[in-house]
Amino acid sequence: MKGFMIAMVLFSSSVVFAQAQQGQIIAVAATDKTEKAQVSKEAARPPYYLIFDEHGKLVEVMPNPSCDVFRGAGPKVANFLAEKNVTVVIAGDFGHKMTNALDEEGITYYKGTGMVKKAVQEFIRQDPSKR
Repeated sequence: MKGFMIAMVLFSSSVVFAQAQQGQIIAVAATDKTEKAQVSKEAARPPYYLIFDEHGKLVEVMPNPSCDVFRGAGPKVANFLAEKNVTVVIAGDFGHKMTNALDEEGITYYKGTGMVKKAVQEFIRQDPSKR
């Protein structure tokens, strides 16, 4: 019976981990509206966010409503992305206010550079244990 319980706990843990990886919504701070755009250096003030599913398929292009905000762009963007159910954000750099706001929203963040599509593919290819 003890062996059965251990096996069930291990199985349940692996199912939960697999579910956590499925359904990710990836937002990339982008300099333009296409997958060939560059990852924006700034997470809070890019002109666009490109939204991808967990397989790397582009599902939506959103203008950043906080792109020209004078103050507090990071927390506003974090809230905007949370409302869109984003789970991961990729950008060139993140300010401390934005990282704090993303942490509060439960959104993870990763630095990326180069073409948006390649940054998403690289993120997906990464070993989950290194994230």
